[in-house]
Amino acid sequence: MDRKIVALLITGFLFLTGVTAQVPVSEEPRHIPVVVNNYIRLLDVWLPPGDTTWFHIHSTPSVFVPFTNTLIASEAEEEDWATEQIVAGKAWYRSFTPDSLVHRVANVDSAALHVSDIEILSYYDTVNYRRKLYFPLLFDNDRVTAYNLTRKYYATSIVQDRGPIVVALVSGDLVYYTNTVTNQKSIMKAGSYLYIDPGSSFYFSF
Repeated sequence: MDRKIVALLITGFLFLTGVTAQVPVSEEPRHIPVVVNNYIRLLDVWLPPGDTTWFHIHSTPSVFVPFTNTLIASEAEEEDWATEQIVAGKAWYRSFTPDSLVHRVANVDSAALHVSDIEILSYYDTVNYRRKLYFPLLFDNDRVTAYNLTRKYYATSIVQDRGPIVVALVSGDLVYYTNTVTNQKSIMKAGSYLYIDPGSSFYFSF
């Protein structure tokens, strides 16, 4: 599989027999808040094979970034269980406005499910945010722009004057982040993510 980055400018059945009271997704035990600020709440989600989440509520605009190829089953409120194949790197956005989603998710695969749920908490309003970058576009709407960064863009493309960014390295070799103003450097490996403050100037290399 080709290495991929998604950037924002996100065995058998073993179900719970009882119904756990629904909670906000950020309070569901397997959704761990790892980055929380004025703009986003990034929930890192790990679900072992055969495990099932509590019933929880999605009501905030969100981007979902899968890190694994995993067969799951989900049960929405007052609906039957339905299976779905989660594909690593195939990110998607849902506004949950004006609707919301109450459901629970079961991992019916033989390996763990790993996904990031990036809740968009506030709108970052800037002209530069709307100006498209030169990376291949995954999707774009009034809240989120998502790109796919491929190898040929890493060393030569400087990004600057943008809004808050989340980078998710789905697969591939180590990727290096460098802030061109502060010279801050970070190393990303497959399955990791990085939050970048608004207004930063940076590039990726490998």
